[in-house]
Amino acid sequence: MELWDVYDHCFQKTGKIHQRGTPLNPGEYHLVVAVYPVNSQGQILIQKRNPNLKLMPGIWAATGGSAVQGEDAWDACRRELKEEIGLCATKENAEMIAAFKRIDSYNTIWLIHTDVKKEELVLQEEEVSDAMWVTPAELKSMAKEGSFHYYRYLDWLIDYISGIN
Repeated sequence: MELWDVYDHCFQKTGKIHQRGTPLNPGEYHLVVAVYPVNSQGQILIQKRNPNLKLMPGIWAATGGSAVQGEDAWDACRRELKEEIGLCATKENAEMIAAFKRIDSYNTIWLIHTDVKKEELVLQEEEVSDAMWVTPAELKSMAKEGSFHYYRYLDWLIDYISGIN
């Protein structure tokens, strides 16, 4: 059973705890992180979701997920990255580049600057079946054809990553 902290419309914890899988009440939010490793060539590391997952099975997507009770966005970023693909986020290689509110969540977007090789990754088999480095153009093409999950911030993210390399 996964428990989440509940946030209000001002991104403040309410003190309430929520069990994943049950709907949040209107005006309640939980915290989600999306983590994008980026290498010195401007490529983005994406992962393929396990085909047995309930949500987006077999689709290429970002690393990430919901923060669990007691975690802030930084803690959730580090945990999800380590659990899903075996990478470590540090204050030296990480940066939060965006935060936004959705219907029932606050989402934070993270970049991890790394030149890790695919062979060095440790994939969490229950959630991740593969990983690969892609160029921004390849990522856009994959999203357009439907093999990469289309996040509504994707075009902005690609522009941001292209601007730092």
